[in-house]
Amino acid sequence: MKKILFLCDASDIDMVEQSFARQNRYDLTIETSEKILQFGVRPYLEQTIERIRNNPEMYDGIVGTHDSSAVFAAIIAQETGHRFAPVNAVINTQNKYLFRRIQRDILPEFTPAYALALDYLRKPSRLSFPFFIKPVRANISFGTHIVEQTGELEYHMARESFDIARFNQYYLNALAIDPAYHNALNVATCNNFLCEELVSGTQVTMDGYVFEGEVTFFGITRAVYHPNTNSFFYHAFPHRFDPALQDKIETALKKLIPALGIDNSFFNVELRADEEKQRFGIIEINSRIAFQFAKTIKSVTGTDPLHMLCDVATGQRPDPIKTRTMTHGACFNFELHLFHDARILQTPTQSAFEEIRLKYPEVSIRNLIHGNAHLSDFKHNPESYRYAVVDVPGDSHEQIMEKYYQVVSMLGYRFSKAPEDGKVSCIMAESPPHRTYGGSREVASQPVPED
Repeated sequence: MKKILFLCDASDIDMVEQSFARQNRYDLTIETSEKILQFGVRPYLEQTIERIRNNPEMYDGIVGTHDSSAVFAAIIAQETGHRFAPVNAVINTQNKYLFRRIQRDILPEFTPAYALALDYLRKPSRLSFPFFIKPVRANISFGTHIVEQTGELEYHMARESFDIARFNQYYLNALAIDPAYHNALNVATCNNFLCEELVSGTQVTMDGYVFEGEVTFFGITRAVYHPNTNSFFYHAFPHRFDPALQDKIETALKKLIPALGIDNSFFNVELRADEEKQRFGIIEINSRIAFQFAKTIKSVTGTDPLHMLCDVATGQRPDPIKTRTMTHGACFNFELHLFHDARILQTPTQSAFEEIRLKYPEVSIRNLIHGNAHLSDFKHNPESYRYAVVDVPGDSHEQIMEKYYQVVSMLGYRFSKAPEDGKVSCIMAESPPHRTYGGSREVASQPVPED
């Protein structure tokens, strides 16, 4: 068995262990980003690199699954001679200003107008209202807004710049381990806001990998939002564009991805496409797996992207071996949100998880919070608070939605909210509140994609 240093978030552990439970190809040592941050980023990296250099047979591969763990994995891999996304590629993709500069050089026709916030304020004619803003180095959807009038940009900058700098400190600490990773433009811009022209169309995520310079795509997941919000209701897999548009997108991406420096790594691309106009716009590219959709894709294709991730890391061309016999026509990756802050009174018990496993063994649940805290204590986007991710496979839209509402009611999340009058109310996170956000009405007429 090949030995893998597998870096991920603490909330990923159950899913990772389940994915590798019944296989004999990979032996994982799991380390969490939370533990690394608690230990100290630079001491952890220095000590781990030294151990691997002193014991070259310790690991055959090193991987990371999210922005934080991908930074750590890239540095460890590059310093110890293992395969993963090069550190420069991680910088070029995680710093969205650097990404746009490279994109403009390679694909100017698919690059929206953009400017750093301070550059826009010096010359507002660069963009017209409304436009989109986001941190140059984003953390989930924190700090993302649509700016519709004068003064809104300055308001968001004043309100959120401190937290952006705080979130990014571990990133700068990690890169400081070696002067070779010092990119002056990255350091100067990563705590800024980026202003961008709005990109229209259906939003999707395209997953793929680069192996020895060859770019391969293996799935498209479509995003569905809660109406009138920037919060995801669910992501539907699989999605397909018509062949002409699909070819146009892939041809463009095969030029851009190598230019970002991505090689021997997974990647995911967020973009919006308009099939009627045969147009698309790239939102961002990440030099890592879209971990959130690993179970989503596996539920339909029978192939586990986490195993493919380890293939690339150990120098093997991914082999789409089916790791489960039962697959489904589609899978929806739901995000559970509240649209206001609240104190967390109860998260699912182990018996609740076990009951769901017995009734719906095909469903996968990732809890993102813990009790004795507020939802605002966890990373969140400006208008909602995400507390769980649920993968629900099925063979029809109606079947998936019905199963989803049953699972949510069984989870038993409970929250309390203190209104302005000071009276505390208790909120049960059951299916009706989710229906009131309008997500099911928005998608009720959309069929499950055909295989």
